[in-house]
Amino acid sequence: MPKFTLKKRIRKILKTPKLLLITATILVLSTTLLFANKGIWRHVSLRRDISALQSQDASLTDEEQKLQTRVDLLTKEDPTMIERIARERYHLKKHEEIIYRRDKK
Repeated sequence: MPKFTLKKRIRKILKTPKLLLITATILVLSTTLLFANKGIWRHVSLRRDISALQSQDASLTDEEQKLQTRVDLLTKEDPTMIERIARERYHLKKHEEIIYRRDKK
């Protein structure tokens, strides 16, 4: 029975030009809105890209702030920072201090 009513509806739409025009217009507009270059799917994917780039921007901003504080410590000539750099880069040591090195495998 439901197939019969569906067939009747389709025949009715095909017989009246006004309904046919409205149906065709709605079909064309809906496919255009969904699948066109500036359609809904493109909009959704661009929103997803924006949120990913915003989170990446936030993490890079945090890293930039950490590096800026380190630069500030170096420009102020903080003795502990200078000592740390001297120990790491130039393998310097304090008086009566022993440095143990381990070979990396």
